[in-house]
Amino acid sequence: MKKIEAIVRKEKFEEVCTVLEDSGLGGITVTEAKGFGNHRNGLQPKMKIDIYVDEFQVEKAIEMIRRVARTGVTGDGKIAVLPMDNIVRIRNGEEGAGAI
Repeated sequence: MKKIEAIVRKEKFEEVCTVLEDSGLGGITVTEAKGFGNHRNGLQPKMKIDIYVDEFQVEKAIEMIRRVARTGVTGDGKIAVLPMDNIVRIRNGEEGAGAI
């Protein structure tokens, strides 16, 4: 299992969410964020999207986010893939991939 954290432009957020929702991947969690990159152009408004996926879904998720969120201009965002040891569904205690 992996956790994907994607930071995207606010203006691309709805389009990214639509693609992810239509893809059949699990759910997403969204947070408003601000940040800057190497160009230090001040804090820019961004959206952070967290997605929990099985190993075999990682490349598909990354490609969908990249394709939709990319403008080709500095500040398009980042995608991070993090390992996950476990995930637990609070409602019923289900663990692992079944809890995604």
